[in-house]
Amino acid sequence: MKLGKRVVAGAVILLLTGCAPGNAGDASPTDGLKVSSPAFAESAEIPEKYVCTQQGGENVSPPLTWTGVPESARELAIVVDDPDAPGGTYIHWIVTGIPVSATSVSEGQTQGKVLPGSDGQAAYAGPCPPSGVHHYHFIVYALRGPVAPSGDAKSTHQQIKDAAVASGETVGVWGS
Repeated sequence: MKLGKRVVAGAVILLLTGCAPGNAGDASPTDGLKVSSPAFAESAEIPEKYVCTQQGGENVSPPLTWTGVPESARELAIVVDDPDAPGGTYIHWIVTGIPVSATSVSEGQTQGKVLPGSDGQAAYAGPCPPSGVHHYHFIVYALRGPVAPSGDAKSTHQQIKDAAVASGETVGVWGS
């Protein structure tokens, strides 16, 4: 009987604090949004086509698909980053203003506005690690409204994170 009361009390506390399972609150923005690429499996090697030309690729963005966009979202954004970069996280691609009705982007295509990444260019910059194997996070954010980015790519990424009601990602690897 005491155990039952503890379970009920714990559930009430979770509900009151907004931490109930399945709650899409700010504490856990990755719930529900699922991202994948038909070009590579989760945590698998990214095909050479999608990496920089210096490493034999075509520097073209891979196709991405997603599901689970919450009804509260007003637009979507994509960020591709490399947290293994020698100087700290390197932003390879930022796209904002994607309609919430979109469920994918095709290879080499985008909907929305491409913003400057860490290299200062408003374009996809394929994986191009100087050494070692790097993990590339392809993140789709569901935003509560448009973002008016200011500052560098890292600042823009933070502004997107701050405006997110949900996010999901798939990870690919590249390097030697």
